[in-house]
Amino acid sequence: MSIANGTLERGAEGGKKQGNAGTAVLAEFPQAAEAAAAIEAAVYGENARVHPSPAVKVLKIRPRRPWSWAGVVEFWSYRDLLWTLALRDLRLRYRQTALGVLWVVFQPVAGAGVFSVVFGWIAGLGSRDGSYFLFTLSGMLIWNVFQSTLAKAGMALVGNAPLVSKVYFPRLLLPFSTILSTIVDFGIGFLVFVCVAAFNGWKASVAGLLVFGGWLLVGLLGACGLGLLASALMTRFRDVQHVLPLLLPFVMYATPVAYSLQRVPEKWLPVYSFNPMTWVLEGGRFALFGEGTPVSAGWALYTLGASFLAFGIGLYGFRRMERSFADVL
Repeated sequence: MSIANGTLERGAEGGKKQGNAGTAVLAEFPQAAEAAAAIEAAVYGENARVHPSPAVKVLKIRPRRPWSWAGVVEFWSYRDLLWTLALRDLRLRYRQTALGVLWVVFQPVAGAGVFSVVFGWIAGLGSRDGSYFLFTLSGMLIWNVFQSTLAKAGMALVGNAPLVSKVYFPRLLLPFSTILSTIVDFGIGFLVFVCVAAFNGWKASVAGLLVFGGWLLVGLLGACGLGLLASALMTRFRDVQHVLPLLLPFVMYATPVAYSLQRVPEKWLPVYSFNPMTWVLEGGRFALFGEGTPVSAGWALYTLGASFLAFGIGLYGFRRMERSFADVL
């Protein structure tokens, strides 16, 4: 009898455990719980057991607003991916090239040399000594930061279309990941500038370098905003992909990159003055050499405000169209 009682007790305990396991499964899958209750009601009628409906956590996925703080938190949580994408872009930039990183030096130096001959010697807009070459080289370095940031950020989404359409991550990572290679390129080119300038007797000051860095950040901020807007528009209108390479050279010649603002005719000064990159270049070169047109407080605030406005419009437009990127790419 004791053996039978033990067997019955073990059977009751086993049934209780199975019942607890079944209840846990039903709690985990509420649809299964509803189906089981419907079957019991159909078979047993009024004698059917009543299962308490388990507490179900509901996750609601909704499109975020363009200025949502949650987007900033999510962007920061993916910072490791941002760094990985930036390093990937940096490694692939000069892979399988004969000159490699020397292209970073060759591009601004060659451009400054051509501008020195054309604008300095032929057009007579500058002196024929090495100072005008340095003047032009500094302008090329600043302009290359603006142009490279805008061009690479604009192509970030289209160039990574398979990644955007198959994997979820904050899309802002792609345009911002291109900034690292631009900063590295500028750093190498600026080291060349410092060596050539020191050879010609140029003496740097800490205050001048800090002011130069501030103007460079202002130009970089505006380029980021325009790049975000261009990348978002390029997903829907591929014409932007062809317009940018044509538009940037025109903007460069309409900006005092290879010449000073003092050489611009007076009737064209209002047009040049409302170009924010004019004051970025003039302010940066004045900080380095102490020559050129000093930037007044009014134009400095105008340039800073224009850069923040461009960044705000670009960020807003990007976040507004972000939900359709995977569908149109």
